[in-house]
Amino acid sequence: MTHRGRVVVVAVVALAIAAVLVLVLPRASIAWSGEPPRGHLVLAGETLWEIAVALDPDADTRAVVDRLMRINHLPSVELTPGQFLLLG
Repeated sequence: MTHRGRVVVVAVVALAIAAVLVLVLPRASIAWSGEPPRGHLVLAGETLWEIAVALDPDADTRAVVDRLMRINHLPSVELTPGQFLLLG
């Protein structure tokens, strides 16, 4: 590859990286509220329903379970000890 070809390739790669940074970083800073997300480390024998009741005892437990499943991208209510759940 010629010197000019290498310069063009480097310029294109640099522009692509700059474009990704411009598109991704502003969204990341908007999403960050300055506080770390609340979470829960699942213990052996815990269920999502128990965690939901402890999280919000006055709310409809089904709604809290649904919200936890949605924000954690859970396909089912099955949990694994050591799994980290975002609590919202």
